[in-house]
Amino acid sequence: MAKSIKVALELDNKQFKKGIKNSKKEVSDFEKSGKQSFANMGTAFKAMVGAAAIQQFVSLGDQFLVMSNQMKAVTSSTEEYENAMRLVNEVSSRTRSDLGATASLFADLTVASEELGLKQSEIASITETFSKGLKISGADAGAAAGAITQFGQALAAGTLRGDEFNSINETNKEFMGQLSKALGVSRGELRKLAEQGLLTADVIATATLEMGKAVDEKFGKTVPTIAESFTLLKNNIVVMFGELQQRTGIFTKLANVV
Repeated sequence: MAKSIKVALELDNKQFKKGIKNSKKEVSDFEKSGKQSFANMGTAFKAMVGAAAIQQFVSLGDQFLVMSNQMKAVTSSTEEYENAMRLVNEVSSRTRSDLGATASLFADLTVASEELGLKQSEIASITETFSKGLKISGADAGAAAGAITQFGQALAAGTLRGDEFNSINETNKEFMGQLSKALGVSRGELRKLAEQGLLTADVIATATLEMGKAVDEKFGKTVPTIAESFTLLKNNIVVMFGELQQRTGIFTKLANVV
């Protein structure tokens, strides 16, 4: 009886050891399989990140090309085009504003200047003064972009009135206050002038050029925000990638490969 129990225990011990050995092998196989799976996932993730990065580069390059096309559409020579691109870049840097929004306003004002006879330097000054007014007024990026679009469209159309007046009056209080002073009227009287269609492009352009110094002084007291610092960084990257894309088409080629 004791011998039978001993034999049984020995058999159980052998089976136990065999089970442990098999378990270790299964764990080892699982570990290897897991490592390979994670390696495959890592490779796929890296590929996804790489593709996303390339798409972002292409997007930044495209932003530059959009701006470039806007300037080409409102200039009649290579010299005017290059000067416009330089002025837009300088104004966006000085005002800590989005490059694309600055370019759009500059383009709209250039259209208006066909009748107003404004020089490119004057267009840049009006663009800069309006943009600085937005910063002084504390307009956020979305509201500022909307006001810039409406201001440019109003001047291109020839008159500031209606919804465009209301929007700018709310978003760019500094500019509208300075406009009232330049015209020698109160804010209430300014609204009446808008209702009567008397805030024409030439009136606004002349007043904006006159108020430039006063706005510059107030803007000089403002402190750049973290968001504005990132905007300037993005502007520089857009220009850098845009010029590279324009010369080589490299990001479009990479995007097609991916």
